[in-house]
Amino acid sequence: MTKELISKLEASIEADLDWRHAELAVYREILATLGENEIKRKAMYRAAWALIYAHYEGFCKYCLEGYIEFLSSAMQDCVGFSDRMFVFMIEKEIKKARSLSSDGIYAFYANDIPKIRVSAPPKIGIETNSNLWPTLLRSILDRLELGSYSIILDEAKIKTLVARRNDIAHGKKVFIEDLRYYLEYERAASNLMYSLALAIVDRAATCTGQPRSSVARRP
Repeated sequence: MTKELISKLEASIEADLDWRHAELAVYREILATLGENEIKRKAMYRAAWALIYAHYEGFCKYCLEGYIEFLSSAMQDCVGFSDRMFVFMIEKEIKKARSLSSDGIYAFYANDIPKIRVSAPPKIGIETNSNLWPTLLRSILDRLELGSYSIILDEAKIKTLVARRNDIAHGKKVFIEDLRYYLEYERAASNLMYSLALAIVDRAATCTGQPRSSVARRP
């Protein structure tokens, strides 16, 4: 059963990665064949830059939520989780408990927490706040026990990717006109996405005692 769940997770991640890479390839071809119309060039580069960010954030969120869903199905309880990961998984419940009376808070920590610990992991969403800075991504990875993997390979470029995407979203004059420069950032995002895919599939296998697998390698 667990092996099937890992295969399903791997196939899902690979399919999501494929369509994102295909869409980026379309824009890459368009940018490579742009004419001399300055307004068109600026508009297309701005749109392509925003698209890189959209796929970077979207894929990270998709992968991480898929990994959490896998854990919810594959793990019988949360006993094997570190305290930090366990707290991350039930953070919503902890925040709700803060509004309880003193007696209610005591009962939550004394009675509910132990019960949750021996129950299957909950399915939770990943909050990116539509601003997935590398510091935020690293914090999420660490709390999900993925911090030991080399995923954020070029933090400076990812930081710039987010910052300039925000400027574009707020209507600022940010112009990217050089294809070589643009491709550096597309490559940085793609490398991160691929590294995250490999890490999640590998971690899914190791945390459930299964043989390691990997998303099919690309040239």
